[in-house]
Amino acid sequence: MGLLDMFSRGRQIDTRARSLSFVLNDTGATYEDGRIGLEPTTLTISEKRVAVIGLNGAGKSTLLKLIDGAMKPTAGTVSVVRHVLDDDGNPEPGQDTAYNPSRKSDAKALKDLIGIVRREEIPNSYYMADNISDAVAAPLKKRKLPEAYCNETIGMLFAHFGLTAYARQKADALDSEKRHLLAIVSALAINPAAIVADEPTKGLDEHATRNVARALFGYDKQVVFATHDLSLVTDPIYAIDRVLLLDEHRVAFDGAPAEAVDHYNELIRKRYEAMKAGK
Repeated sequence: MGLLDMFSRGRQIDTRARSLSFVLNDTGATYEDGRIGLEPTTLTISEKRVAVIGLNGAGKSTLLKLIDGAMKPTAGTVSVVRHVLDDDGNPEPGQDTAYNPSRKSDAKALKDLIGIVRREEIPNSYYMADNISDAVAAPLKKRKLPEAYCNETIGMLFAHFGLTAYARQKADALDSEKRHLLAIVSALAINPAAIVADEPTKGLDEHATRNVARALFGYDKQVVFATHDLSLVTDPIYAIDRVLLLDEHRVAFDGAPAEAVDHYNELIRKRYEAMKAGK
């Protein structure tokens, strides 16, 4: 039995294999200024790799904020169901737990279940820490987890995401690629069941994008992410299971990567032709 198992239950870190189902039931969101974020939508997201694509302003970020609890719906409901998985990766019967992000107690629980990544954004406290290793360790130590557990967790994450050589550097000394990687590590430190990532490779060149994507999708964790980079959707190395194409705050297509990208390209073509025609 390793450290991850020894301290999982009594020390507020759940190391069991888990996955989440995000359930939208006629869910809509309108901002305070009257802008529509998402038209009433009904769908369930439970696959391991789900991409959300669409033009700027289509509703991608709103959808992600609704499922990760950062935004409350103004219509319908959102629920998040936690599944405990067996050795074969299948949900164990009778182990599901449903959470309502709009309920305060459930929202608190979901902070441990969902790791949130917003591009290369890292907590402000990271810039005040002596180094990025101490920064990642701080929330673990706040939970009074054993130092050995914290060191093992950080060591494994830094090794996987290529940050070991930078562990003693300050956050503001990292380049953009490393900050993107650190943002993902920050979200994974408490061992969430899933990651919700809004454009996790935005602003990176092709080489850095590939490095970040390989690390993110190579980690054994459920990921729901929004992107404008279609290579993240179609490259078989990333094994995307499902793609949601949003247009005008609605799901315009829901299916396999290749077909979704075909629909996206056709949407862009029609918009371009309409613009040329002055419509």
